[in-house]
This record gives sequence, C-alpha cells and structure tokens, in this order.
Amino acid sequence: MRTIDQASRRARLLAGISVATVALGAVAPASAQDVAPSEDIIVTGVRASLSSAQSIKRNSDVIVDSIVAEDIGKLPDRNVAEALQRITGIQIQRSFGEGSSVSIRGLSQVRTEVNGRDVFTANGGRTLSLEDVPSELLAGVDVYKNPSADQIEGGIGGLINLRTRKPFDFDGFKASASASINYYDLYGKSKPQANLLLSDRWNTGIGEIGVMVDFAYQKTAFRQDQISSQPFYELDQTLGANGTPNDPADYAVASGLGRLGQDTYLPHGVGIGQYLGDRRRLGIDAAIQWKPTETLLFTGEYVRSDYKFQYGDYSFFAYTGDNPITPDYTQRFTFDDDGNFRSGTFANVPIDSNTSLERRKSVTNDFSLNVKWNPTGNLTVNGDLQYIRGTTDGQRSIVILHSNAERLYQVVGSGVPTMDILPDNDPANGNGSVTDVANYAPLGGGYLDHIERSVGKEYAGRLDAEYKFDGGFLRSISAGLRYTDRSAVTDSSTYAYYGTTALADNLYEVHPFRGDLYRGYQGVPDGGVFFSRGVVLDYDATRQALAPYVSDAQRQSLLDGVSYVPSDRNTQGEKTYTAYGLAKFDFEDAGFPLDGNIGLRVIKTKVSTDGFIVQTPQVIVGGQPGNGPISYVGLGVNSNYTKALPSLNLRYHFSDKLQLRLAASKGLTRPDFSQLNPNINIVEFNSGSGLRTASSGNPFLKPLEAKQFDASLEWYFSQTGSLYGAAFYKKVDGFIANITSTETYDFGNGPFNVDVTRPLNGDNGKIKGFEIGGNTFFDFLPGLLSGFGVQANFTYVDSKAPSPDAADNEGNKLTVPLELLSKYSYNLIGFYDKGPLSARVAYNWRSKYVVTTRGNGSGNLPIFNDARGQLDASITYTVTPNFALTLDGVNLTNTENRTYYGIASRPQSNVLNDRRVSLTARLTY
Repeated sequence: MRTIDQASRRARLLAGISVATVALGAVAPASAQDVAPSEDIIVTGVRASLSSAQSIKRNSDVIVDSIVAEDIGKLPDRNVAEALQRITGIQIQRSFGEGSSVSIRGLSQVRTEVNGRDVFTANGGRTLSLEDVPSELLAGVDVYKNPSADQIEGGIGGLINLRTRKPFDFDGFKASASASINYYDLYGKSKPQANLLLSDRWNTGIGEIGVMVDFAYQKTAFRQDQISSQPFYELDQTLGANGTPNDPADYAVASGLGRLGQDTYLPHGVGIGQYLGDRRRLGIDAAIQWKPTETLLFTGEYVRSDYKFQYGDYSFFAYTGDNPITPDYTQRFTFDDDGNFRSGTFANVPIDSNTSLERRKSVTNDFSLNVKWNPTGNLTVNGDLQYIRGTTDGQRSIVILHSNAERLYQVVGSGVPTMDILPDNDPANGNGSVTDVANYAPLGGGYLDHIERSVGKEYAGRLDAEYKFDGGFLRSISAGLRYTDRSAVTDSSTYAYYGTTALADNLYEVHPFRGDLYRGYQGVPDGGVFFSRGVVLDYDATRQALAPYVSDAQRQSLLDGVSYVPSDRNTQGEKTYTAYGLAKFDFEDAGFPLDGNIGLRVIKTKVSTDGFIVQTPQVIVGGQPGNGPISYVGLGVNSNYTKALPSLNLRYHFSDKLQLRLAASKGLTRPDFSQLNPNINIVEFNSGSGLRTASSGNPFLKPLEAKQFDASLEWYFSQTGSLYGAAFYKKVDGFIANITSTETYDFGNGPFNVDVTRPLNGDNGKIKGFEIGGNTFFDFLPGLLSGFGVQANFTYVDSKAPSPDAADNEGNKLTVPLELLSKYSYNLIGFYDKGPLSARVAYNWRSKYVVTTRGNGSGNLPIFNDARGQLDASITYTVTPNFALTLDGVNLTNTENRTYYGIASRPQSNVLNDRRVSLTARLTY
C-alpha cells in the first residue's frame, strides 16, 4: 500500500482548482472553495472546459460528472439535455428533434436544481423541463450520481444542478454578447438567437458590491415527418366445440387470404404526420452580491425561464382502429415467416384528415437570497431563502375531416412504410380521389377542443453550518435544517367534441405529400384535403370559422370556448421538514490515504390532496334506465410520512493520480402531483354488457425508495487526461404502476362494481451496470497535431422491474426493461484545440429501448424505439482575443428514428427531423 504525503495531495488539489476557476469564470466547487488557489494556468476553449470538468470530478467529495461552458454563453451543445447526453450513464429523450428529458443510469426519476435550489416546470411533475432553459445562461452543469446527506433529496436516478454565474466570479467589469442564425433544413427556415451578459463590481463605503445581468433569447423552428403503421392484430382462426369459428369474420379473412391454419397478423391501417412548429426561449439571470466585511457575503438572484412551444400539423390516417380491416382478395398479399403482414391492398378503409394546433407556454420565476457568514476561520454559516412560482398554459385543438380510401395499398418491413390510396375505377392511375374536396365534404367531420393550466408555488428556507477542525481525522461537521411549502393547482378540461357538416370551400386546403414528405419519398399519396392550417393556428379564429357548421345546440358552446367544470381541477399541497448531519473525515495524517463523509438526512413530508368524485346516478325515465343529473362530491385526503436517508462516501488514494471511490446511500423520489390526482368519474348506468370502468390517480401513493451502491476507479494522468470505470447497483422499492381493481360504489340505488385503474406502489426493481470512459489531448504529438484530443465513454445498464401493463397481441404478459432505458449507450467525441482554432465532432449512440409498455393507439402493445445514433459537430475560430466565430451542426447524419410494436418485424413509425446548421458571432470583454 502506497501512502501520499500531504504536500503532494494539496498541490494536486490546488492545480485542479486553478484550472477550474479560470475555465468557469466562477467559484470552484464547494468541496474546494476554501483553499487559496496557486498561480493560474491559463487555458481556453475546449481544453479549458475539459480541464475544469475533470477537476470538479476529481476533487469532489461525492461521485459527480460535470459539463463546463467553453466560454460565456457557450455550452458544448445548444440544448441542455443534448449537452447532458455526453455524460457517462445519461440517456436522453427527444421531442420534435430536440433533447427534452434525461434518465441517469436507467432511471428517469431525476432531480433538477438551479444553484443547489429547487426548480420546476408547472406541469403536474416535480422537475424542470430541460428544454425550457436557454443554455447560454449556464456556466456549467453537475450530475451527482450518489449524493451525500447535505444535498436535497428527490431523485433516485440522480441530481442535475444547473449553475449560473455571479458578479463576484469575475475580477471586474465583464461584457459578453453573441448572436446566432440557425437554419433548419427540413423546414427550410432560419431563426435568430442572442445572448448578452454584463457584470461589474465596485468597492464602496459600505463594502464591495457586484451586479450581473445575463439575458438569453432563442427562436427555433422544427419540422418532423412521420410515416406510421397501425397496430398488428392476429386473425382468430380457432374453432369452437361444435366446429364453427369463434370469430367468423377473422376466419373468413384468413380463408380469403389462403392462410387457414397459419399465424396471420394484419395491421389496421397507416398514417402520415407532418408537424411544423417553433419554440421561443427567453431567459434572464440577474444577480447582486454585497460583501460588507471579509466575513459576510449576501447574494440575491432572480432567474426567469420563459418558454413557448407551438406546432400545427397535417395528420392523415387510413385506418379502422379496433374494427376489422377488409383485404382486397384480388390483389397479392405477402407475409414473413412468422405471419406478419408485409404487403397487400385493403378495401374501403376510413380516412381521417386532421389539422391541429398544440401550444404550451411555461414561465418559471425564481427569487433567492443567500447569506454566507464566516465568524471564524473554522465556522461557516449559510442561510438561504427562496420563492419560486411557475405557470403553464396549454391548448390542443383538432379539426377532423372524414373520407374513404377505396383501395389502400400498404407495404411494411425494415424500411420506410409505403402507403398509397387508389380509386376503384383505375388502380394504376392512383390518388385521384385523395386530393378531391368532393370526397371529404359529404362525410363532414368534427372538432376536438382542450385547454389546461397549471400553477405551482414554493417557499423554501434552509440554514446550514459547518465547523472545520484544525487537526485529527475528523475534518469537519456539518448540520442543517430545511423547510418547504409547495402547492400545485392543475386545471385540465376534458376534450369537447363538436360534429361538423361540410365546410365552405375557402376553409379547405390541399396539402402535398409525394415529393415533399420525408425528403422526397415517393411511397405516399399525392396529398390530402385538410382544414386550413392558417386558420387552425389561430385558436379563436378556428372556433369562429367552424361555428356555422355545428348543430344549433352546440354553436354557442363552441363560440364561448371550453370552460372548466369542478372535476377538471385538482390541488396538492406539500410541506417538508428536513434535518441532516454530515461528518467529513480524512486519515491522511495517520498515514492512511482514505477520506470521505458519512451523514444522515431525515425528512418528514405532509401531503394534502383535493379533488372531486363525479357521480352520475341511474334514473328511470319512461320505464327505461338512463343517466341522471351529474353531481360533484368534494374529496380531500391528507397523508404524511417520515424517511431517513443515510449516506456514506469513501475515497482511497492509491497515488496522487489514482483513486477509488465507494459510495452507499438511500434515496427517494416522491410521486408526481399528477399521479396524486384523486378525481374520478363514476357512472352508475351500464348500457351494455361490459364492465363499468374508470381511471383516477392515487392520493395515498408513497415515494419510491432506492438503496444504491457505487464503486468508481479513477486515474488522472494529466490536467486534461483521465480514465475511469464505475459499477453501480440500485434496488428500488415501490415502483409505481397502473393497476386495475374492482371498487364498489352506491349512489342510493344499491351497490355496483367499477373496474378502476389507479397508480399503485408495486413490486421492487433492480438496476445494475457499469460505466467506462476517458479523455485526453495528445500533447505528446508534435506541433499542430498536439491540438487533437478524444473523449469516449460507454454505459451498460440492466434492469428488472415490474411491468404489469405489458402484453402481446394475445394478451400474454411480457417481461420488458424499464421504460426509456437502453441497455447499451456510448459517446465518441473528437476535439481539436490549438491556437485560434477549436473544433469538436461528437457521436452519440444508444441501443433499443421501451418507449411505453402500453401505448396510446398501439392496440395496448408495448412500443420499442430502435437503436439510434446522431452526429453533431462544431468549429470555432478566434479572430481576436475578444471576437470568435462558431459554425456548428446538429443531426448531420440525418438520423431516422424508428419505433415498432414489440418485435422489429411489426413497425410502428419512421420519423425524420431537421438538420440544423448555425453560425454564431461572439464578443467578450
């Protein structure tokens, strides 16, 4: 066993902090703040950000990975989620071409913070939607994979802390501005982007004062093209005891196809989606710092995230839903060896041609005040107050036109699906009817309307103290108290439906598909007839335009717009009371190179939930049963629980470059507020022979708890060079799953049963895996070649968790991994940083994963996402020390995203998104 002398370890720590401070333009991590830096090592660009991220990982008390901005307003990726995908163990989900959410080591239950405080998007959840935040506001992002007791609970997957800058991070006056133009090639549009930071600090008669304002604006566009197949259903060819078919219709289809006695799976149609939209992000970070004495520091900060999202789409479906589909037996059909449909023609398939609008506006305002007091060299006291308010408003409206496909020709397989609609009279001519308004107007259509609004508020306060000892193995003791009072109010209307008759000619438009959709793909119809997209993008104008074409009884309701009924609202309140203690130790003075911390965090949580039971009793009218008047019965539930979360972090130094970390802790994640929603709609009258059904949330849900263990071996062979390997194991208790059970109700006419689906805390799950990675610059190469570098990592995650919803076509239960978890993923990034030139090429890949165990519109089948890789790149030329130009591109390989129903031979959708190319000019003084 090799021991390390104290001077060597201190020198290593100081070198890492020095690089980190220069690269970040910010205060070093908390574990290293109180050590005076040595002479600065000046590095810039990619090399600086890599050095800083490495020093944070190396010197942290816990297992953490970091991303550091290469310059003010310049994270390696424009989108926070996309930047995070470069970190080992993180996988992201994309929404309309952009990263939107992340999972860490297979778990999507991730806590998000800004500067170590709560932050959230008001949407019924608990975390921040990462797509809401302009990345230009951030100095860096830290990902904690096994946190210590002094960190706020809430993420069994991990904790993501977004770090902003402060005025005292800079020596004096600082100004930075950037402007970008972004081009989206599939949509064919360009959008602007800008960032401005101004900061200064002054010595005054009342102490030193610093002020900083950081403003970021982004406007982006997107287009997403999608060609999809409807779910595959097996033809029932079984015979009853008397020898007759159990399903005569399916038996007749199998006979007509010549497939009696053979497994046969038919899709029930196809669809096209073309989504055209834009996003707008506005971010503000304003901070003021006041240091009246050498021992006292006040920091006040306001962070605002203002996000708008909108799209209007053309969706074209030829499908039968759960109803049988009829083959054209005169045409050739092909199947694979397992009986899955590959090609053929169907007759008289209904068409829905939809034009829709979806909007979301989310605003989060975060006010905070922090006081740091050092009454002695050994004692530090921190006080922190926060108020946060978030709102989200959403709209969804869909105008539907009906038609009929006389002949639907369909091909599915490993490539992009083919769908073509042919008229009866001349199958070779094709598509004559699909773009003719006369084939839509007689069948009329409909309009679906939905609105929602969420408001979230939180008051939080905490007090922390740390006392450092001058000698001995016990280096410090920390303790703290925290209180939060959070509320969430959600209004979400049911979808109102209005039937429409034939519209005026000026409300129709013909939208082309063939030659335009999917980058010129030919295997689609010429186009379709739609309600005018120009009108549907104006929510009020849509209702005004449709009013003459709905029934007299519905007209006024349509003009007034959707309104909320009592049961559309649910309210949650949550208070937490927290205390923690943490001891840091180091046995270096005793000749044993081991340090770490041990702690305990105890949290009491009180939850209040309010909603309604919507009761519709059965009445007898004219001797016939029917539905009576609706009543709303208030429902309130209070619950509480107390949890103790121990943690232990150890670090053993084999040498000044090689260290081993061991960590064990217990964590929790509380249920989303939407899962606690108690609202339920119960109807007593049962008009058919089927069971009464209903769905609801569950106000009695308990948090998920995880016991987690980590081991990490890290070798730091230079300031920008390291290799590491880590193994992890998590045992999660109380996975939440939707379970259907029978409940009994009585409205005065006697008891009756209802099959109610609710989220319940279910069985346990296990997640295990390992990570390997490393990075280095090739400084040993001569001249310009020494500017090259590489970063690579690989993650393996295996999970076993309950999935009660997963079933195949025949209703058999399936064993599937955790949703949104790929078993394998890797990043390969090449760098160049020398002189005025800095460049990066990054490839990210992940293996297949389960999107959902039972998808909407999937025939209740699990949906898988196929393996996917994406290439991004950027190059920066520093013209002068104060001026630089950056050219970057995203999705350069034009990656296709593919999903399928259970097995790859049953495709669900093929999706293409934009390639983005951006040019940025950046000034810094």
